Amino acid sequence: MNHSRSVDYDRFATASNSQRRRIDASRTTHVFQQIPSPALRPFVERFLVVEFPSHHDDAHLPDVRPVAAFSFRGRCRINGNLWVPPVAFTGPRGTLRAHEHSDGHAVLLATFTPVGGSAFLRPPLEEFRESTVDLTEVLGRSEELAQLCDEVADAASHISRVKLLEKFLLSRVRVLSPDPLVSAAVDWLRRGPQAKRIGELARYVGLSQSALERRFRRIVGVSPKRFASILRLRRAVRLRACGADLTAVAHAAGYFDQSHFIHDFRRATGRAPEAFFRQPPAE
Repeated sequence: MNHSRSVDYDRFATASNSQRRRIDASRTTHVFQQIPSPALRPFVERFLVVEFPSHHDDAHLPDVRPVAAFSFRGRCRINGNLWVPPVAFTGPRGTLRAHEHSDGHAVLLATFTPVGGSAFLRPPLEEFRESTVDLTEVLGRSEELAQLCDEVADAASHISRVKLLEKFLLSRVRVLSPDPLVSAAVDWLRRGPQAKRIGELARYVGLSQSALERRFRRIVGVSPKRFASILRLRRAVRLRACGADLTAVAHAAGYFDQSHFIHDFRRATGRAPEAFFRQPPAE
């Protein structure tokens, strides 16, 4: 049986429990979540293990958070043509992506914070924008990653799988903490739905606008303006899922007007808001 829907698994998030197991309402997706150890929390937002007992299609919203994925059973295809490497890294994305999961696909995911992914990679995160790449080619540790994949596949539990990945990431982290100025800029952009002016942000963090843009792109992978645009769209999807009408959604999410709202949605999803929301939205 084939299922298609927009998802991003945020509905499984929990702040009160370190571990949580849920089953998607469609009964085709099993999700286990665990928050990272304290040493990794500045860099990693959460770990997920997602299992697809049967063939499953879904679509993922644009996201500012990079993701490392370790497929330990089955495989996944993106947008109908790209088979994802068994060990993959996906940078920040500004467009909707379709995933096709094979029967029995199971994947361990590390969702990084917007400023966290760059702590594990030497190249600027901007190089990974809108792309999914083979992590072995980026890190150059093919034998170590192959061993990790085997151990993840053979692990007796999802908790053990997460522990294995935590150990690997702790050995790879290159800084003690994320860039403080970029972290402050990300926090400022996340504050409230009102439109954000990059000049104001530059003054807030104490950098010139050009210096801020370069530093932000290197650490986060997209410009501050693009970052704010992705946040607006995700906020709009959450508001619509709560029952707000499209006019209220546009205003509350921080769009200047209805045409701005429609333009952003078409650019990110390929559809106008009305068409996009005819199917169950994410979260």
